[in-house]
Amino acid sequence: MSKQKNNENQVQYMPIGMSIGVALGVAVGAFTHNIALCMCMGLSIGMAVGCGIDAKIRSAKEEKTKEENDGQIKEEEK
Repeated sequence: MSKQKNNENQVQYMPIGMSIGVALGVAVGAFTHNIALCMCMGLSIGMAVGCGIDAKIRSAKEEKTKEENDGQIKEEEK
């Protein structure tokens, strides 16, 4: 197993998406009388949405850091 470095203050969106997806899947499944299928679909969709949000936020942070570093380099050149 690989160990990943993770900040304690960093929010993880995949588990949040999974939880919301399962809850919505169970609600829809109870309505349609097919809880097992809808719960699995909700979990899958929630996981995908959570990963997407994580990736978008991570890329935005990387771009911001890159812009700040580029600004510092330009100031040093002057």
